[in-house]
Amino acid sequence: MRPSRLRVAVLGDLNWDLVLRVPRLPERGGEVLSGEASLRLGGSATNTARWLALLGFRVRLFAAVGEDSLGRLALAELRRAGVPTSFVRTYPEGTGICCALVDERGERTLLTSRGANALLAPPLPEGWLAGARWLHLSGYALLEPASREAVWTAWAWARQQGIPVSLDPGMVAVHGHAEALRELGPVDVFLPNREEALALTGEADPRRALPGLRALGRRGFLKLGGEGSLAWEGEGAVAVPAVGVEGRDPVGAGDAFNAGVIAASLLGGDLRAQAGLGNLLGALAAAGAPLTAQNLRRLAQALPEEVRAALQGVLAALGA
Repeated sequence: MRPSRLRVAVLGDLNWDLVLRVPRLPERGGEVLSGEASLRLGGSATNTARWLALLGFRVRLFAAVGEDSLGRLALAELRRAGVPTSFVRTYPEGTGICCALVDERGERTLLTSRGANALLAPPLPEGWLAGARWLHLSGYALLEPASREAVWTAWAWARQQGIPVSLDPGMVAVHGHAEALRELGPVDVFLPNREEALALTGEADPRRALPGLRALGRRGFLKLGGEGSLAWEGEGAVAVPAVGVEGRDPVGAGDAFNAGVIAASLLGGDLRAQAGLGNLLGALAAAGAPLTAQNLRRLAQALPEEVRAALQGVLAALGA
């Protein structure tokens, strides 16, 4: 099936990312000069929605912006990316902002103002879920009572309709809301990164975190950055290595990975194909490279033969 015939509903955060590359973090009261700076539309849910739109899927984003210039700019940017804005709500609160400090090792430190994201609430937008073949949730929407209720309402609908649900937990556990994840029960696809997995399970080694993560997702993908990803389904697990790129910017790479997993799942790919496409999109995002058929084919050559074989049908469906 072609991606253009598949609808994906996405719920969660939308904000502007101010990304600063710094040699080190400043001491309290100090100052560090940034080598590079960029301002771009972000938020975990929004990033995933935009990558899915780039892949050709029909994406519907339920998110929130403020009644300010940043909100108007966000809506214009979404339209340019092919993401409809009819399901994005506007509130008097300011649009969310995240300041990301990225050091020389590629480690990121985030300072976030949730803004209008905290006000996202039911009722769900009319028509948002109509015909959806997949529902993707951002864990950040579990931080506040109103948006948490929106998550629960959408999740309940998907369960009734038999629609797969994926969840990126974000740093919810770090903010003291891990119980909200557990209350949802195991989702169909769980998408934590290394830091999130360790915070959720209390383990020091991400691979030892797998037993605890299985309780949160029937199928899951542990995002390990430059080490690739570790995928599980039931009691089985498979490791898929990363592809070699110069990682200039890790902000949003995990969200691109999410889009790869969702896309490959909807296009019939197996566990290796899902992790493989996730790794490819994550690498493109980290390298700041455009999503093109040529780039996908080139990066896929760095994957093990069994992953490339699993990816063939998925890449063909994407025109790569």
